[in-house]
Amino acid sequence: MVYLDAAPDYESLSVDMAWTKQFAIEKKRRKQKEPIIAWLDAKTRWRLHLFRDDEWAYIAKRVKGGNVLDVGCGGINNVPKQFVPYGIEIEKEAAEISDALMRERGGYVVHAPAIEGITQFEDNFFDGIIMRSYLEHEAVPREVLAASYAKLKPGGVIYVKVPNFDTINRLVRGIDWCGFRFPDHLNYFGINTMQKLAALENYQFSLLNKMTRYTNDNLHAFLVKPQI
Repeated sequence: MVYLDAAPDYESLSVDMAWTKQFAIEKKRRKQKEPIIAWLDAKTRWRLHLFRDDEWAYIAKRVKGGNVLDVGCGGINNVPKQFVPYGIEIEKEAAEISDALMRERGGYVVHAPAIEGITQFEDNFFDGIIMRSYLEHEAVPREVLAASYAKLKPGGVIYVKVPNFDTINRLVRGIDWCGFRFPDHLNYFGINTMQKLAALENYQFSLLNKMTRYTNDNLHAFLVKPQI
């Protein structure tokens, strides 16, 4: 397992080190360090849509409807219409924005660290849980997955997207790999480590981007709670 041995406290993540602030800082840093690459990236963003994974297509294919929890939901509610959306968001302003949007559709957002927010829901409540670009920020990923297990209905699914430590691009780019973000990316998952983590909490693991497992900078997977 690859990880940082020191993590920001949750209060800092809520305000001072909020994702929106850290994203802007990181973008500026990369532009200053590699101006030519940053310029090329900005001018060719269209390329990302050519072979981009459709995250919601993954989810909707396995979870047809019902209650869905978006962990680290941010301030934009883009949950498909067939779901009743719920969220957990540590960034205060983003939580308020997304809460208003989700309440219009029968759900709501809990402003709290994930491990605290998950415990506020009933057991066997969710048909699906979404962890997009979140688990790498979490200091206690195993504890979060353990708590989530009880909140899923039997057969329920967690969709996970994290930076893929196994990608060839990491070997080529080294410390400049896009998946490295310090200090807010705390954990770096490869396919084997994610699979083992899932097994420790009794999930069935299913890798979704099998064909691009070594070329995709992100790892996409389902963690499934077995049927009783």
